[in-house]
Amino acid sequence: MTGAAAMCAAPGGRRQVFVCGDLHNLGDLKLLLQNLALTGGRGGIVRYWAALPAPVVRQVEAAGGVLVPGRPLLGFARHALGAEIVLGGGQLVRDNVAIRALLGLALAVLCARAGGGRLVTRGLGVSAVRSPLRRLLWRLVLRAAGTLNLRDELSARHLAGLLPGRRGAVHADMAFLPLEGAPAPVPGPGARRWIVVAPCVDAGECRGLDGAALDAAVAAALALCPGAGLVIACHDPHRDRAAATALAARWQAHAPRIADGYDLGALCGLYGEAALVVTNRLHALVFALLADAPALAIEDGSAKLRALAERFGVPLLPQAQEREPRAADCVAAALAFDRSHRARLRQEMAGAAAGNLR
Repeated sequence: MTGAAAMCAAPGGRRQVFVCGDLHNLGDLKLLLQNLALTGGRGGIVRYWAALPAPVVRQVEAAGGVLVPGRPLLGFARHALGAEIVLGGGQLVRDNVAIRALLGLALAVLCARAGGGRLVTRGLGVSAVRSPLRRLLWRLVLRAAGTLNLRDELSARHLAGLLPGRRGAVHADMAFLPLEGAPAPVPGPGARRWIVVAPCVDAGECRGLDGAALDAAVAAALALCPGAGLVIACHDPHRDRAAATALAARWQAHAPRIADGYDLGALCGLYGEAALVVTNRLHALVFALLADAPALAIEDGSAKLRALAERFGVPLLPQAQEREPRAADCVAAALAFDRSHRARLRQEMAGAAAGNLR
């Protein structure tokens, strides 16, 4: 068992039940596989909500996860009796979580505690929750946790609005924690041969990657990275594929490739060969930072993306920016980042991420 795994071992050898994000999203899959690696080979039960692609199922099972559907509320609650429920990492406390899913989580937490178990949180992202019923249910769940381990200051502010008087412990995104046995982007041994465009498309949050600024950034990147190919990376193929197809059609003169599989290892390898990453997605930026790849963030109103970009000195290009010189300047600044400074920041984030295990 690794040192990190020993830190988070469930007391008394209790089984662990992992409540994670949508595993169609490879960022959430990475966070789950990290949690399973932390069990030191014991594995655990993984709640899922919607049917999963076969490649995702294989990766979870290979890591020791036992997938259990969450829709049968009583059936899932029986698995949680006396267990340690692990909530996170990822942006799980949201205003668009299905009421049935929240009811099931609240019931599972009650069953865990009734049998002597507990709720722990890791790198939890908290959004603003406005629905009165969802606020009630999230309060019921979160009050059961001893320490609320959060991934960023923005989550702490949202938690303060949801649970007045309750403070969270702010650490860092769990994706920054290096672990053996969990796929992670690392610098590849070969050439940096791809300009990676990673869109985040979320109609519920009015998120998208499009517009003149993106076109200008891609044109500048192709000019400044001669010989690099263009690839559009889908972190959530179910949601991102249509946007990726539209972008590929628009950039057909550059013969772009679409990476829309569910293999996390393949996606991590792609970042390891990135000459530049252009994205409005938080975990695409995290993957670029882990792979020590140049990165440019397209600002679409996401406060969490902006905060991470500012911390690491990643240039931010407003999505509405139409002037090509500004885009070219941002691409040039992205390529000229301070590698040693960024390496020190990664080490700091890794140390902070380990705080989620206390």
